[in-house]
Amino acid sequence: MTDLRTLCARMADELDHYRQLLMDDRRATHALAAEARAALAQPEPQGPSDQELDEMFTEVDQGGECQSWRAFARAVLARWGRPAIKPVPGVEGEP
Repeated sequence: MTDLRTLCARMADELDHYRQLLMDDRRATHALAAEARAALAQPEPQGPSDQELDEMFTEVDQGGECQSWRAFARAVLARWGRPAIKPVPGVEGEP
Protein backbone atom coordinates (compact mmCIF):
# COMPACT_ATOMS: atom_id res chain seq x y z
CA MET A 1 0.00 0.00 0.00
CA THR A 2 1.21 3.49 -0.83
CA ASP A 3 2.44 5.63 2.06
CA LEU A 4 0.24 8.69 1.56
CA ARG A 5 2.39 10.91 3.76
CA THR A 6 5.49 10.17 1.68
CA LEU A 7 3.56 10.64 -1.54
CA CYS A 8 2.20 14.00 -0.36
CA ALA A 9 5.70 15.16 0.66
CA ARG A 10 7.10 14.17 -2.75
CA MET A 11 4.30 16.03 -4.51
CA ALA A 12 4.98 19.16 -2.43
CA ASP A 13 8.66 18.96 -3.41
CA GLU A 14 7.73 18.65 -7.09
CA LEU A 15 5.31 21.57 -6.84
CA ASP A 16 8.05 23.75 -5.36
CA HIS A 17 10.47 22.57 -8.05
CA TYR A 18 8.11 23.56 -10.87
CA ARG A 19 7.40 26.92 -9.20
CA GLN A 20 11.15 27.55 -9.03
CA LEU A 21 11.58 26.68 -12.71
CA LEU A 22 8.63 28.86 -13.72
CA MET A 23 9.75 31.85 -11.66
CA ASP A 24 13.48 31.28 -12.37
CA ASP A 25 14.07 31.59 -8.63
CA ARG A 26 15.51 28.67 -6.63
CA ARG A 27 14.06 30.17 -3.42
CA ALA A 28 10.46 30.27 -4.69
CA THR A 29 7.99 27.98 -2.96
CA HIS A 30 4.36 27.26 -3.67
CA ALA A 31 1.78 28.13 -1.00
CA LEU A 32 -0.01 24.82 -1.52
CA ALA A 33 3.25 22.93 -0.92
CA ALA A 34 3.75 24.83 2.34
CA GLU A 35 0.17 23.99 3.37
CA ALA A 36 0.76 20.30 2.59
CA ARG A 37 3.96 20.29 4.66
CA ALA A 38 2.10 21.92 7.57
CA ALA A 39 -0.54 19.16 7.40
CA LEU A 40 2.20 16.53 7.28
CA ALA A 41 3.77 18.05 10.40
CA GLN A 42 0.66 17.11 12.39
CA PRO A 43 1.19 14.06 14.61
CA GLU A 44 -0.34 10.73 13.60
CA PRO A 45 -3.48 9.79 15.55
CA GLN A 46 -2.71 7.38 18.38
CA GLY A 47 -4.83 4.44 19.43
CA PRO A 48 -5.51 3.40 23.01
CA SER A 49 -2.76 1.91 25.16
CA ASP A 50 -3.06 -1.56 26.69
CA GLN A 51 -3.71 0.07 30.08
CA GLU A 52 -6.52 2.20 28.63
CA LEU A 53 -8.07 -0.91 27.07
CA ASP A 54 -7.86 -2.76 30.39
CA GLU A 55 -9.54 0.15 32.18
CA MET A 56 -12.26 0.30 29.53
CA PHE A 57 -12.86 -3.45 29.84
CA THR A 58 -13.26 -3.07 33.61
CA GLU A 59 -15.79 -0.25 33.08
CA VAL A 60 -17.80 -2.28 30.57
CA ASP A 61 -17.52 -5.50 32.57
CA GLN A 62 -18.71 -3.73 35.75
CA GLY A 63 -17.03 -6.22 38.07
CA GLY A 64 -18.59 -9.35 36.57
CA GLU A 65 -17.88 -11.49 33.59
CA CYS A 66 -18.38 -9.47 30.42
CA GLN A 67 -21.67 -10.53 28.85
CA SER A 68 -20.65 -9.67 25.33
CA TRP A 69 -17.44 -8.89 23.49
CA ARG A 70 -19.62 -6.70 21.29
CA ALA A 71 -20.39 -4.39 24.20
CA PHE A 72 -16.67 -3.99 24.81
CA ALA A 73 -15.96 -3.39 21.11
CA ARG A 74 -18.73 -0.78 20.91
CA ALA A 75 -17.39 1.02 23.98
CA VAL A 76 -13.84 1.07 22.55
CA LEU A 77 -15.04 2.37 19.18
CA ALA A 78 -17.20 5.01 20.85
CA ARG A 79 -14.19 6.35 22.74
CA TRP A 80 -11.35 5.87 20.24
CA GLY A 81 -12.99 4.93 16.95
CA ARG A 82 -12.19 8.15 15.11
CA PRO A 83 -9.13 9.72 16.70
CA ALA A 84 -8.74 13.37 15.81
CA ILE A 85 -5.40 14.97 15.12
CA LYS A 86 -4.67 17.58 17.75
CA PRO A 87 -3.68 20.98 16.31
CA VAL A 88 -0.03 21.93 16.45
CA PRO A 89 0.62 25.48 17.70
CA GLY A 90 1.68 27.85 14.93
CA VAL A 91 0.21 25.75 12.11
CA GLU A 92 -2.41 27.37 9.91
CA GLY A 93 -5.96 26.28 10.62
CA GLU A 94 -5.50 25.96 14.37
CA PRO A 95 -8.49 27.38 16.28
